[in-house]
Amino acid sequence: MVLTEKFQIAIHLTLKRLIEEKSKRDKVKFTACQLAKALAMPRSIITKLTHYDKTKRVTNPRIDTLMKIIDYFRKDGFDIKVEDLLGIATKTINVKTQSLIMQNQVVIVPVYSLEAKKGKLGMIDIKLSGEHKNVIAFYADKGIKPFFKAGSIFIVDSNTALKHDNLIAIKLTYTDDIQIKKYCVHHSKITLRSLDDREKDITLMPTTQSEIIGVVVQINANT
Repeated sequence: MVLTEKFQIAIHLTLKRLIEEKSKRDKVKFTACQLAKALAMPRSIITKLTHYDKTKRVTNPRIDTLMKIIDYFRKDGFDIKVEDLLGIATKTINVKTQSLIMQNQVVIVPVYSLEAKKGKLGMIDIKLSGEHKNVIAFYADKGIKPFFKAGSIFIVDSNTALKHDNLIAIKLTYTDDIQIKKYCVHHSKITLRSLDDREKDITLMPTTQSEIIGVVVQINANT
């Protein structure tokens, strides 16, 4: 997995903050070296993830390495997920741990599988953060690498205006399945990016047959 500079910076800052917070909480100095030892991995891996010089940071960490780090801090009492480590927590709302706000409302919405052959699965009670009037839910029967496990539910609002860097649900002609993509706009060019950096971007052309179902406004991640 090759990380963009944005993700490299997020990992660098978040990991340093976790190490500092553990030191403060335990009132004992905790270092990157100790973390590497606790994880039974070479010190150089943690050093390259936390290096102050961005040119010396690792750009292709293994996803299992990141998950080991997350598992270590979770077991040590920290409320941290892989999306927090990668700096995309604002796009992944875990309803089990989120604090309630006054706009929260429970609504009953239809839920569909992202796999077209399974179609509508039924109705589901969803607690929404914010006011959304036209929403449906999509259930991920399979994991969406590298962030979301099978069982995650994507809440989509067809009335929300599309903006750069939105996560969207879209149906393309070459497959009947619904896909979750990042909607990116640069000048007049619209690109669909996968959450998995190993997959190629898709450029939407005027002749491209597609149906944008809506913007993902909430994700009930299966953790």
